[in-house]
Amino acid sequence: MTSDHVPDFANSYARQAGLGGDLNVDYERLREELEQKMSESVKDFVRIDELIDQLELIQLAIKGEQGVKGNNPNE
Repeated sequence: MTSDHVPDFANSYARQAGLGGDLNVDYERLREELEQKMSESVKDFVRIDELIDQLELIQLAIKGEQGVKGNNPNE
């Protein structure tokens, strides 16, 4: 492997999140579900945690599509 080879982080993060379609559409759908779950009087914290984890993977995948990897803005 050459040093200029960059792994496809966008696809790997999307696969981890169980997604394969339009990441922006998936992100919006999950954000709406998260907002709905957070507004309920009885919180489903297990589902809220799952949504947050999926949103993080989507954010990383979107950044990966733009050539940015990880959460470090200096990378």
